[in-house]
Amino acid sequence: MLIALHRNAVTTPRQRAYIRTSPLSVAALARELGVSETTIRRWRNRSDGADRSSRPHRLATSLSAEEEEVAVELRCRLDLSLDDALAVLHRCVRPDISRSALYRLWRRRGIAAPPPPDTAQARAAARFEPAPFGYVHVDLKHLTRLEKRPAYVFVAIERATRFAHIDILADRSAATVAAALTRFLAAFGQPVHTILTDNGSEFTDRFGGAFYTSRQTGTGRHAFDRVCAAHAIIHKLTRPYHPQTNGMVERFNRRIGEALASRAATGANAGRNRFTSHDERNAFLYDVVARYNRTRLQCLGYTAPAEQLANLTKQYTSAGALR
Repeated sequence: MLIALHRNAVTTPRQRAYIRTSPLSVAALARELGVSETTIRRWRNRSDGADRSSRPHRLATSLSAEEEEVAVELRCRLDLSLDDALAVLHRCVRPDISRSALYRLWRRRGIAAPPPPDTAQARAAARFEPAPFGYVHVDLKHLTRLEKRPAYVFVAIERATRFAHIDILADRSAATVAAALTRFLAAFGQPVHTILTDNGSEFTDRFGGAFYTSRQTGTGRHAFDRVCAAHAIIHKLTRPYHPQTNGMVERFNRRIGEALASRAATGANAGRNRFTSHDERNAFLYDVVARYNRTRLQCLGYTAPAEQLANLTKQYTSAGALR
């Protein structure tokens, strides 16, 4: 059996057992084994030969018991990262809590497991190059059928501020999506210089049914392209079969999906649909986006998209949101 000894141990388990059972005096045993009398007394008075922890009986932590419980709940219940939890503690508990103190607490409680090895690489790959304000990622998310009718979410996210806008559509025709873009530009009210979309037929006629064409842009006759041209917007397209190129809006689509899946099932709506009507689901989705725009994000230095947009456009209110 393998026994882990303390790194500074001066006796072995066999010697410790010998000390406990030997009739010799403390002084005689100390001379025989070449150790101090204190060591002999320590092992003679113990019932076993195992090392004890050298950890202090009371840790001199910088967090109170109540603060520790809050920090643990942030990890266990909300699954927040170290930096996200620290930001919450600074705002809601105490601004002088150190990152190292929080990490030591989590490690002591066994909840500071590192992310999977590929997480750091995935995050690095997911970063987008900085772009001037007005670069918008656009996509169309399919919703499950409800009341025997389809529905789609037109999603637009401005890259610099992460401000999100959605519009619920009844179909995905080019004219309908182009009208949604027009409504977004009017609601956004700020200059947009570039829009990035995938190669769906609702956004472009780049391929026209032939995916082997070498054309890099659409013909310019598509309804979406005409709206972009009318507002002097550059319409960029992703590489075919590379949705990660537009990963910012793809990630937001996943956020929408997670919000829909978290809705409690009721009655007959216990399957993929958790709503009784389109109006109910639409109201839920608009509320999800409104709350997202007021959520502090790590990528924005723990400011909210609405706050970032207000700072860039100088449209302040007492609540820190847009007028």
